Amino acid sequence: MAKAQTVQRVMFTIPPELLQRVEDARRKLDLSRSELIRQALTAYLEEQERRELRELLWEGYIVNAKSSLRLAEEFYSAEQEAWDMHAPWREKGA
Repeated sequence: MAKAQTVQRVMFTIPPELLQRVEDARRKLDLSRSELIRQALTAYLEEQERRELRELLWEGYIVNAKSSLRLAEEFYSAEQEAWDMHAPWREKGA
């Protein structure tokens, strides 16, 4: 049997224009006001988490850019040699 989800009642204020948009959207989507707001908040918070992760990754890329470039330059000739030896379009012995 599925575990019942616990919810808490909250109260907040929004401008009348925003409330009208919420009402229009919930009718169009055939959702309760509470469900629409739950979904909107969940989507917003998930997007914020993704944005934070992207920023952390970007910072990591910037911090490591010089060492990554150095490594790429150091191994370029070895990679090129391997590519030349094993290029799929080259015939054996050519």
